[in-house]
Amino acid sequence: MRPALCFGLILTFVAADLLAQDPPDYTHAARLVQEQQWAGALDEIQKLQEKYPDNPKVWNLEGLALTGQGDYRKAEVAFQHVLAAHPSFFPALKNLAIVEWQIKSPGAVNHTVQALAIEPRDPVLNAYAAVVDLRRKDPGAANQRLNLAGGAISAMDLRTEAELAYLLGTRGLYTNSARVYRDLAARGGYDSTVTYDLALAEYLAGNYQNVIEILEQAESQRHSQDALNLLAQAYEKNRQTQPAIDRLREAIDLFPKDENNYLDLATICIDHNSYPLGIEIVQLGLKNKPSSERLLFQLGILHALSGEFDKARDEFRRAKKLVPGKDLPVAALELADLQQNGPKDNLQALRHSLRQNDDSAILWYLLGSSLMHNGSSPGTSDYREARAAFRKAIRLDPKLPYPYIELGKMYEQEERILDAIPLFEKAAVLGPRDPSSYYHLARDYKKLNQPQKAAQMLNKLKELELRSREFEEVGLTQPAG
Repeated sequence: MRPALCFGLILTFVAADLLAQDPPDYTHAARLVQEQQWAGALDEIQKLQEKYPDNPKVWNLEGLALTGQGDYRKAEVAFQHVLAAHPSFFPALKNLAIVEWQIKSPGAVNHTVQALAIEPRDPVLNAYAAVVDLRRKDPGAANQRLNLAGGAISAMDLRTEAELAYLLGTRGLYTNSARVYRDLAARGGYDSTVTYDLALAEYLAGNYQNVIEILEQAESQRHSQDALNLLAQAYEKNRQTQPAIDRLREAIDLFPKDENNYLDLATICIDHNSYPLGIEIVQLGLKNKPSSERLLFQLGILHALSGEFDKARDEFRRAKKLVPGKDLPVAALELADLQQNGPKDNLQALRHSLRQNDDSAILWYLLGSSLMHNGSSPGTSDYREARAAFRKAIRLDPKLPYPYIELGKMYEQEERILDAIPLFEKAAVLGPRDPSSYYHLARDYKKLNQPQKAAQMLNKLKELELRSREFEEVGLTQPAG
């Protein structure tokens, strides 16, 4: 923490105190505080307290001087002394709240709220209140607070500002998170943690060129695994595929045991239909990390995309053995069978798997999907079974988007467009990067003669064409404490 920075904020009240009616000795003490002559100021303030024992401005001035001297506990007592006799004296209330944020006092939040009740548009208090809103998982309120705070975030203590940046990122307010990380870097220097978190916030905000500039300029980051990986992702998003490949190859050379670099490079190969190269890269990764379930699964995907379903099934089975309780390799195995085996064999295999794993939402979804791919039509027993399977998948995992889409398609078959739309909308929320829901919504809105909504869905589809997979998690560094 930098006491001088926090003190510069608290001194904003001194200017208001320097009024013509103040006695010369108070004016002199206030000037000493402004000039950061703490010892002399405290001597003068002690004389003032003897002369004006009930004047809240004198005790508030003592709190300011003690804060500037770095004695936050005594400053807290001085501000509390003012408020005991004058509970609504705003300068002391605000100063107390700020000092309490510095020393992590439990009263900081309550005093911030009380001070905002008096001055609801105070920028500094709104900056701190944004942290409170984010802790309560209310990003909308926090965003409004930050609009009122403006540049006052620079007056926060560094520890709380770091928490603000982190919470903004984890609550999805990436642009504001990047803004606060930039301020932190300007105040405290571009150390490795702040630089990476700033770059990641910019990446999640979609500012890929900013990421490239930040990380390329940070020479000390060149040997950081996370920074190299993020830099590669930013290059690929920025449609600069060759630099992305170069950075990932550099990361593989430096960190051969880290599976993420192989996976990300293989993903680029998939995006560009270079399946043989992707297979070669994943196989290299498996030489360095042979027990990686993720690499085996990716290798199975690449073989399946290449039409090599026997090899795909072998890799999915190996992945399944490594994590027997995980649904994804099992589901991939079933999907591979769907591509090559007969319909009856697929259904038999799925039902057998469900007898062993009845609570698997993915397997219930696959059963319904397999029944529908076999040509089930409304009114048949297979059709009813498929509907029941999709509904069970939703009950088991309400966050899985695919059963909603399939149920919506069934309603479309029955010309129940008004029933289908909410399912597709739900799927769009759960799986915003899956184009299926937007396609069906565009078509259904057009049928309902709602061209504006249909156009919005088509625009979503266009956006998806320009954006590939995002990071699965926000990897911002949580501040200590």
